[in-house]
Amino acid sequence: MRRKRAKTRARTVAAAEQAVVRRSGGVFSRLGTLPAALLLAALLSVWGCDRAPLVADDLEEARVAAQERNWTLAERLLQRYLRTEQEPDKRWEAWRRLLEVTRGAGPDPRASLDYLEAMLMEFEEDEARARIVLRRMGELNETLRRYDKAAEAWSRYVELAGLDVGEAVEAHRRLARLHFRARRFEAGEDVLQSCLALPFPEADTARCLYDLADMHAAREQWEETSRLALQILDLKTDDELRGQASFLLADALEQRKKLPEALRYFEAARNAYPNEMVVDNRIAHLRKKLKK
Repeated sequence: MRRKRAKTRARTVAAAEQAVVRRSGGVFSRLGTLPAALLLAALLSVWGCDRAPLVADDLEEARVAAQERNWTLAERLLQRYLRTEQEPDKRWEAWRRLLEVTRGAGPDPRASLDYLEAMLMEFEEDEARARIVLRRMGELNETLRRYDKAAEAWSRYVELAGLDVGEAVEAHRRLARLHFRARRFEAGEDVLQSCLALPFPEADTARCLYDLADMHAAREQWEETSRLALQILDLKTDDELRGQASFLLADALEQRKKLPEALRYFEAARNAYPNEMVVDNRIAHLRKKLKK
């Protein structure tokens, strides 16, 4: 067990060193292909040229530096702390603070991703912590429009045990949307079907059912859209979702030339749909059609 932990920590340290190298920008552009440990030592040397020596309690001093918005010093202290501390809870706190420091230092989420990858390597067997890391990786990769990387993170996230209903449903929906964006429709549909098979009441997974209906609407599969929208309306769901399902059903019925039924469902959606003006425009348009 000790050997396994030592091996895991060695891999994590190596990953952290690589993260430091990537974060250093052009500082090492003239240092060639030195090993990561030597590059890290060089980085600390460069940073140390114009600063006071590091103090003994790096974590506490990093807290103070962060409060003073001295992001470079805080990052430097936390990096050194992680090279020596072995207690998992303290390491987790240091990693979390390192992420806060990188967010404070600038808006570029790519800096945080380097550290998140190292964190995942270290805490991948701790599901509670892996869940936090994977979720953040998914969100940041989506922000950067790295959709394949985001899908990879959310795919691992949905496989974790212990997700509550809100977490599980949201993760399945986000992963499905990423597949749809990449035009992997079958993969997206499989994800939503997995969501519907979760051991939760149907009312809780109804938003996955709505996304599935919306996917069929995007592909102009109007009969299947109608069937799924009606299925949602048979469930006990919140008013907003009922309004969205009614609007989707009305749209599908209009496309199928069933105008009186479409008008009825548009009118049913009016008070619950998020954008009342859109519904009013569709109602007015249909009434004109029916008068011709």
